[in-house]
Amino acid sequence: MNLVRFNNPHYNVNRVLVDELFNNFFKNDYHEDYAKNYGTKPASNIFETETEFKIEVLLPGFKKEDVQLNYQNNLLTIKVENEVKEDKPEEYKYAHREFGAFNFEKQYRVPKSVNDEKISANFENGVLNITLLKKEEALEKAPVEIKIS
Repeated sequence: MNLVRFNNPHYNVNRVLVDELFNNFFKNDYHEDYAKNYGTKPASNIFETETEFKIEVLLPGFKKEDVQLNYQNNLLTIKVENEVKEDKPEEYKYAHREFGAFNFEKQYRVPKSVNDEKISANFENGVLNITLLKKEEALEKAPVEIKIS
């Protein structure tokens, strides 16, 4: 008969998590380009009313000229390309970084009920507002009363 050591799987998972927590805490393995390579994308809100859709995208640190909007095949693309300038001296390295103005591309699938000729956008105070009007045939119409003969 062979003796086999029993390992509780819950114990192993917890031990690994705690070990990683303390190892990462004491070891500063943060890399400056982490946030750039992480694929950060701005926060957005999407609203729908009876006549339109509205998209709000937070773009702090960007200018109107940095933003490109494209609509093709029911796909709305927001692309921001900006030359990122660092104002820190060469000898400084980030110990921790959570924000910055990074280039990105974000896409939204737009329903076919949107009138693609009446899409408008407004950029003010770091917030991009996009309005997508619905087609007339997509709007809900009042019920029609049918008389019974």
